[in-house]
Amino acid sequence: MEKYNVLVVDDEIMIRRGLAEIIKWNEIGYELSGAVGTAAEALAILQKTRVHVLLTDISMPEMTGLELIRRAKELHPRMKTVVISGYSEFDYAMEAIKLKVENYILKPLDPQKITEIFEHLREVLDEEQKNQKREQYLRSEYELRRSSETGHCDFQTELIRKMEEGKNSEIDTLVEEMFRAAADGDKMNEICLKILRNSVLYFRLENPPYFQIYRLSENEEQDKERVKTCFQSDIRMILSCLREHSESTVLLISRRAKLYIDGHYEDKNLSLRQVASELGVSYGYLSTAFAKTYGENFKSYLANVRAEHARELLMERKYKIYEIADRTGYGSSRYFTDAFKRRYGISPVDYLNRMNRGNGASKG
Repeated sequence: MEKYNVLVVDDEIMIRRGLAEIIKWNEIGYELSGAVGTAAEALAILQKTRVHVLLTDISMPEMTGLELIRRAKELHPRMKTVVISGYSEFDYAMEAIKLKVENYILKPLDPQKITEIFEHLREVLDEEQKNQKREQYLRSEYELRRSSETGHCDFQTELIRKMEEGKNSEIDTLVEEMFRAAADGDKMNEICLKILRNSVLYFRLENPPYFQIYRLSENEEQDKERVKTCFQSDIRMILSCLREHSESTVLLISRRAKLYIDGHYEDKNLSLRQVASELGVSYGYLSTAFAKTYGENFKSYLANVRAEHARELLMERKYKIYEIADRTGYGSSRYFTDAFKRRYGISPVDYLNRMNRGNGASKG
C-alpha cells in the first residue's frame, strides 16, 4: 500500500495530540508529516515537504484554516483538504465548498468517522495516482514517437490529439491541409505510412488493420489524391480499432463520459445508454470502460455528482428541497431525500439543521 502524507493543524493542543496519536494513520495508508498549532508552522512544512492531505481547524489565531488552504494549494495544487469546525463556524462552510474542501468535520471529533473519511480519501488518491501514471506513460511514449524519423511531427501531434478527442470531421480537414502544404518532391505515401505506423505504436494496437496504403501500385503512389483517399480510409480503420481494443481509448472514452455526466447531471433522464449513444460506443463497452478507469460504475458516479451539487445548493440556504431536487436531476423530493441520506447518512433537512445548530455557540 502506497503511503500518503497528512499534515494536521489545530491550535488546540489536546485536539492536535489526539489526531496525531488516536488515529491509526499508518494502518489506513498515511504517514504523519507533522501535527502543528499554527498556519505559519504548517506553511513551513508545506514548503519543504509534499503533503497529500491537509487536515486543519478552521478557526485559528493569525490565519484561518481557509486562508491556510488557499496558500497551501498554491504550493500543492492537487492536495486534498479536510477542515474541522465547531457549530458556531457554519458561515465558513460555503467558503470551504468554494475551495473544494473534501470534507467538513464537526466537533466533537469522532475517531471512527475521521478514519472512514481518510480511508475514502486514500481510495481517491490511489485512483488519481493510477490515472496520473497512465497519462505519464502515454505522454512519454507519444513524445518518443514524435521524435521518430517522420518529418511531419506537428501533423502527427495534432492528428493524435484529434483521434483521442474523437473529432473525426476535423481529422479529414487536417489531412486536406497536410496534402495542400506538401512539396512537389514529397513522397506522400511514405510519409503517410510512417504516420500510420506511429499512430499504431502510440495507441498500442495489438492487431492493427492491413492498411490500404500498402496495396498501392507504383503508379498509384505518385497520385497524391489516391494516396490521400487511402490515408483517410486507413485513419478511419485505426479509429474503428480504437473503439474496441486500445487501453488508451478506454481511458479516453471514460474521460469523455465523465465530462458528459458533469455537464448533464441535471437531466433527470440521463442514462448510461444515452451517454454511450452520444459518444458513439456501445452500452456494454462504455459500462466496462468507465468502471475499469474510475473504479466505480456509471450509476454510482452520477449519484455522487448529483449529491455533491445538491449539498452545495443546500448550503446556500435559498432553495426549497423540491427546487434542489429539480436542479440536480432527481425525479422527486422523496427520491432526492433518500439518495442524499444514502450518501451523507442524514436527510437534507437534518444535515442543514445540524450545520446550523448552535450558531451562537463558542468555538469547540
